[in-house]
Amino acid sequence: MKTLVLAVFVFSVLAACGGDSTGTGPQAASVTGVAGDSQSGPTGAALAFPLSLVALGSNGQPAQGLHVTWSVIPSGAASFTPATTTTDVNGVAATTATLGTFIGGINIHAAVPGVADVVYHATVVDPCTYLAPYTLGQTVNAFLSTTDCNRGNLGFYYDFHGLSLPTGQQSIRISMHATFDSWLDFWSAAGPFVAFDDDSILGQAQNAQIDMILPGGNYIIGASSYSRFTTGAYSLLAATRPAAMNGCRQVWVMRGVTVSDSITLSDCADSSASPHYYDVARIALYAGSVVSIAERSAAINPSLALYKVVPESSYVRHLVASNDDSSAGNPNAFIRFKVDTSNIYDVIIGTSAAGQTGAYTFSVDTTTTLNSRALAPSHAAPEWWGGVGLPRRSKH
Repeated sequence: MKTLVLAVFVFSVLAACGGDSTGTGPQAASVTGVAGDSQSGPTGAALAFPLSLVALGSNGQPAQGLHVTWSVIPSGAASFTPATTTTDVNGVAATTATLGTFIGGINIHAAVPGVADVVYHATVVDPCTYLAPYTLGQTVNAFLSTTDCNRGNLGFYYDFHGLSLPTGQQSIRISMHATFDSWLDFWSAAGPFVAFDDDSILGQAQNAQIDMILPGGNYIIGASSYSRFTTGAYSLLAATRPAAMNGCRQVWVMRGVTVSDSITLSDCADSSASPHYYDVARIALYAGSVVSIAERSAAINPSLALYKVVPESSYVRHLVASNDDSSAGNPNAFIRFKVDTSNIYDVIIGTSAAGQTGAYTFSVDTTTTLNSRALAPSHAAPEWWGGVGLPRRSKH
């Protein structure tokens, strides 16, 4: 009888202090404090929060040393680091779940000796429809992998980041630094493709950089690579920049933008003996729309030129419209252009007279609505823009 009592006592102590996953050793009496349930993420991503639990012994105290085994249904829909854990002095066991290629709802089981499996629920999302939340000023360290969105099944892997900008005009710079030749795309979440970049310095810096002046709103950043089937680590940063143009590098703009800037000797210059200096605004325009642009100044004689850009031919420019004086006696420049081809266009913001420098105001109209063909159906189909004649993977 004494032996039986002693055996029961020893078993109770072991149940409170530890056990194993075979079901023949000490058992937990209960599990509480479950964390990490009801998460979602794209294929290949680690869930944002570790899965954890607290095991208690029959005395109501944390059970240390219990072996917990993690598994998933359907099989292979996730992996775990580690796959088997042991409860610590606080009775806690935890693991990190990395999602596989299965898309849909999955159930993750934690097998704890003595109690029914603890079940966690997660949703694996198509990576082409998933937006990772992004905050302006945040540096993201991520990895392009074969489980990311394969844009249009063309072999270009993508991570998509959702950026919300406050109401009012914004000036931002998006930079992507990578172990590979990086590529950035940028969309309005409610509408068309807006901008892209490959090399921040042509032939010298293979990191991507987009400088942009744009209205507040919701946008999508697409982080990708110049070459097909490329994977590797990268960092992403979107931050505010000066609310002006940028020396001789193009700055992307959108409708509704007004920029106050100056023509200076450090801006772009043509090849004339007495050069004309100018800034460059780049904009994506769509067939059937009408764009109105203006340059006004009391310090210089404004001159505008609109060029269609051909990325496939080393970014050669083809003049489509120009203006010096908007009317007799009015030196301000104005262009109203009906777009015949969806494409990238450069606006040359310059002066009528050589050598002039001084302040100006540049604006792009807000009155023209893009036609239905220029609107993306949703952020779930970010590969749409490639079907309307915009460039893809061309060095500049």
